[in-house]
Amino acid sequence: MRVIRLVALNTFKETIRNKVLYNILLAAAVALLIALSFGDLSVMSRVQVMADFGLATMSLTGLLLAVFIGVGVLGTEINDKTVYGVLCKPVGRTQFIIGKFLGLFVTLVLNFLLIALIFVTAITVLAGQMPHTDIFAAVFLLMMEMSVIIAAAILASCFTTPTLAAIFTLAFYAAGHLNDLISLSADAQINSAMKTVLVILHYALPNLEHFNIRTQVVFDLPVANGFIWLACLYGLFYTALLLLLSSLLFARKDL
Repeated sequence: MRVIRLVALNTFKETIRNKVLYNILLAAAVALLIALSFGDLSVMSRVQVMADFGLATMSLTGLLLAVFIGVGVLGTEINDKTVYGVLCKPVGRTQFIIGKFLGLFVTLVLNFLLIALIFVTAITVLAGQMPHTDIFAAVFLLMMEMSVIIAAAILASCFTTPTLAAIFTLAFYAAGHLNDLISLSADAQINSAMKTVLVILHYALPNLEHFNIRTQVVFDLPVANGFIWLACLYGLFYTALLLLLSSLLFARKDL
């Protein structure tokens, strides 16, 4: 655990020095402030617009952080051979992967909390009261979604270049949110071979819509009992699976 903690701490320090991080955060803050003016142009109230736009901004911010920082941290180290300096010490490759993931995840959580503070404060000021607790559940589920995306970015970095890993992560995110459509396409397919491929994709890819309760939050709809915890377990399972695959690939990688 000590080795994992040291790798995670080093990754965290390395990440917070990355200028890309602050550019993404600045863009997110500006987008949230601009959203305040959207209420006058929408049929929804400003509070609903702010909640909807805030959660969407957090999701996009998390994706950008996972792609530009998650892929960059591991991919660049492998390409530049700086990973040798770590692995020549008593650091196992699995410990290295888990440490990298934890460092990136902690960075993302802190950034999410900062962005959440901005838009929850804005909603509180606009509504004159604290938002419904479901909005905090939505933020929590977004964190779980991003843990899956970070793990996917690390997996991609283990077998390809940073550029292709970034493309893979973006495609993984898009496919995860379109998983239900993949299932519908499989049902509508006449070609048996294509139908088999789509069914395999449907079950192999995570359904990231399980982490999306934005509609319920914005329109004050009820969330099913136990849904949050089931989604959390789902996210933990996929994160662990992707990290396991990353560890296996990285262990076989010729460095």
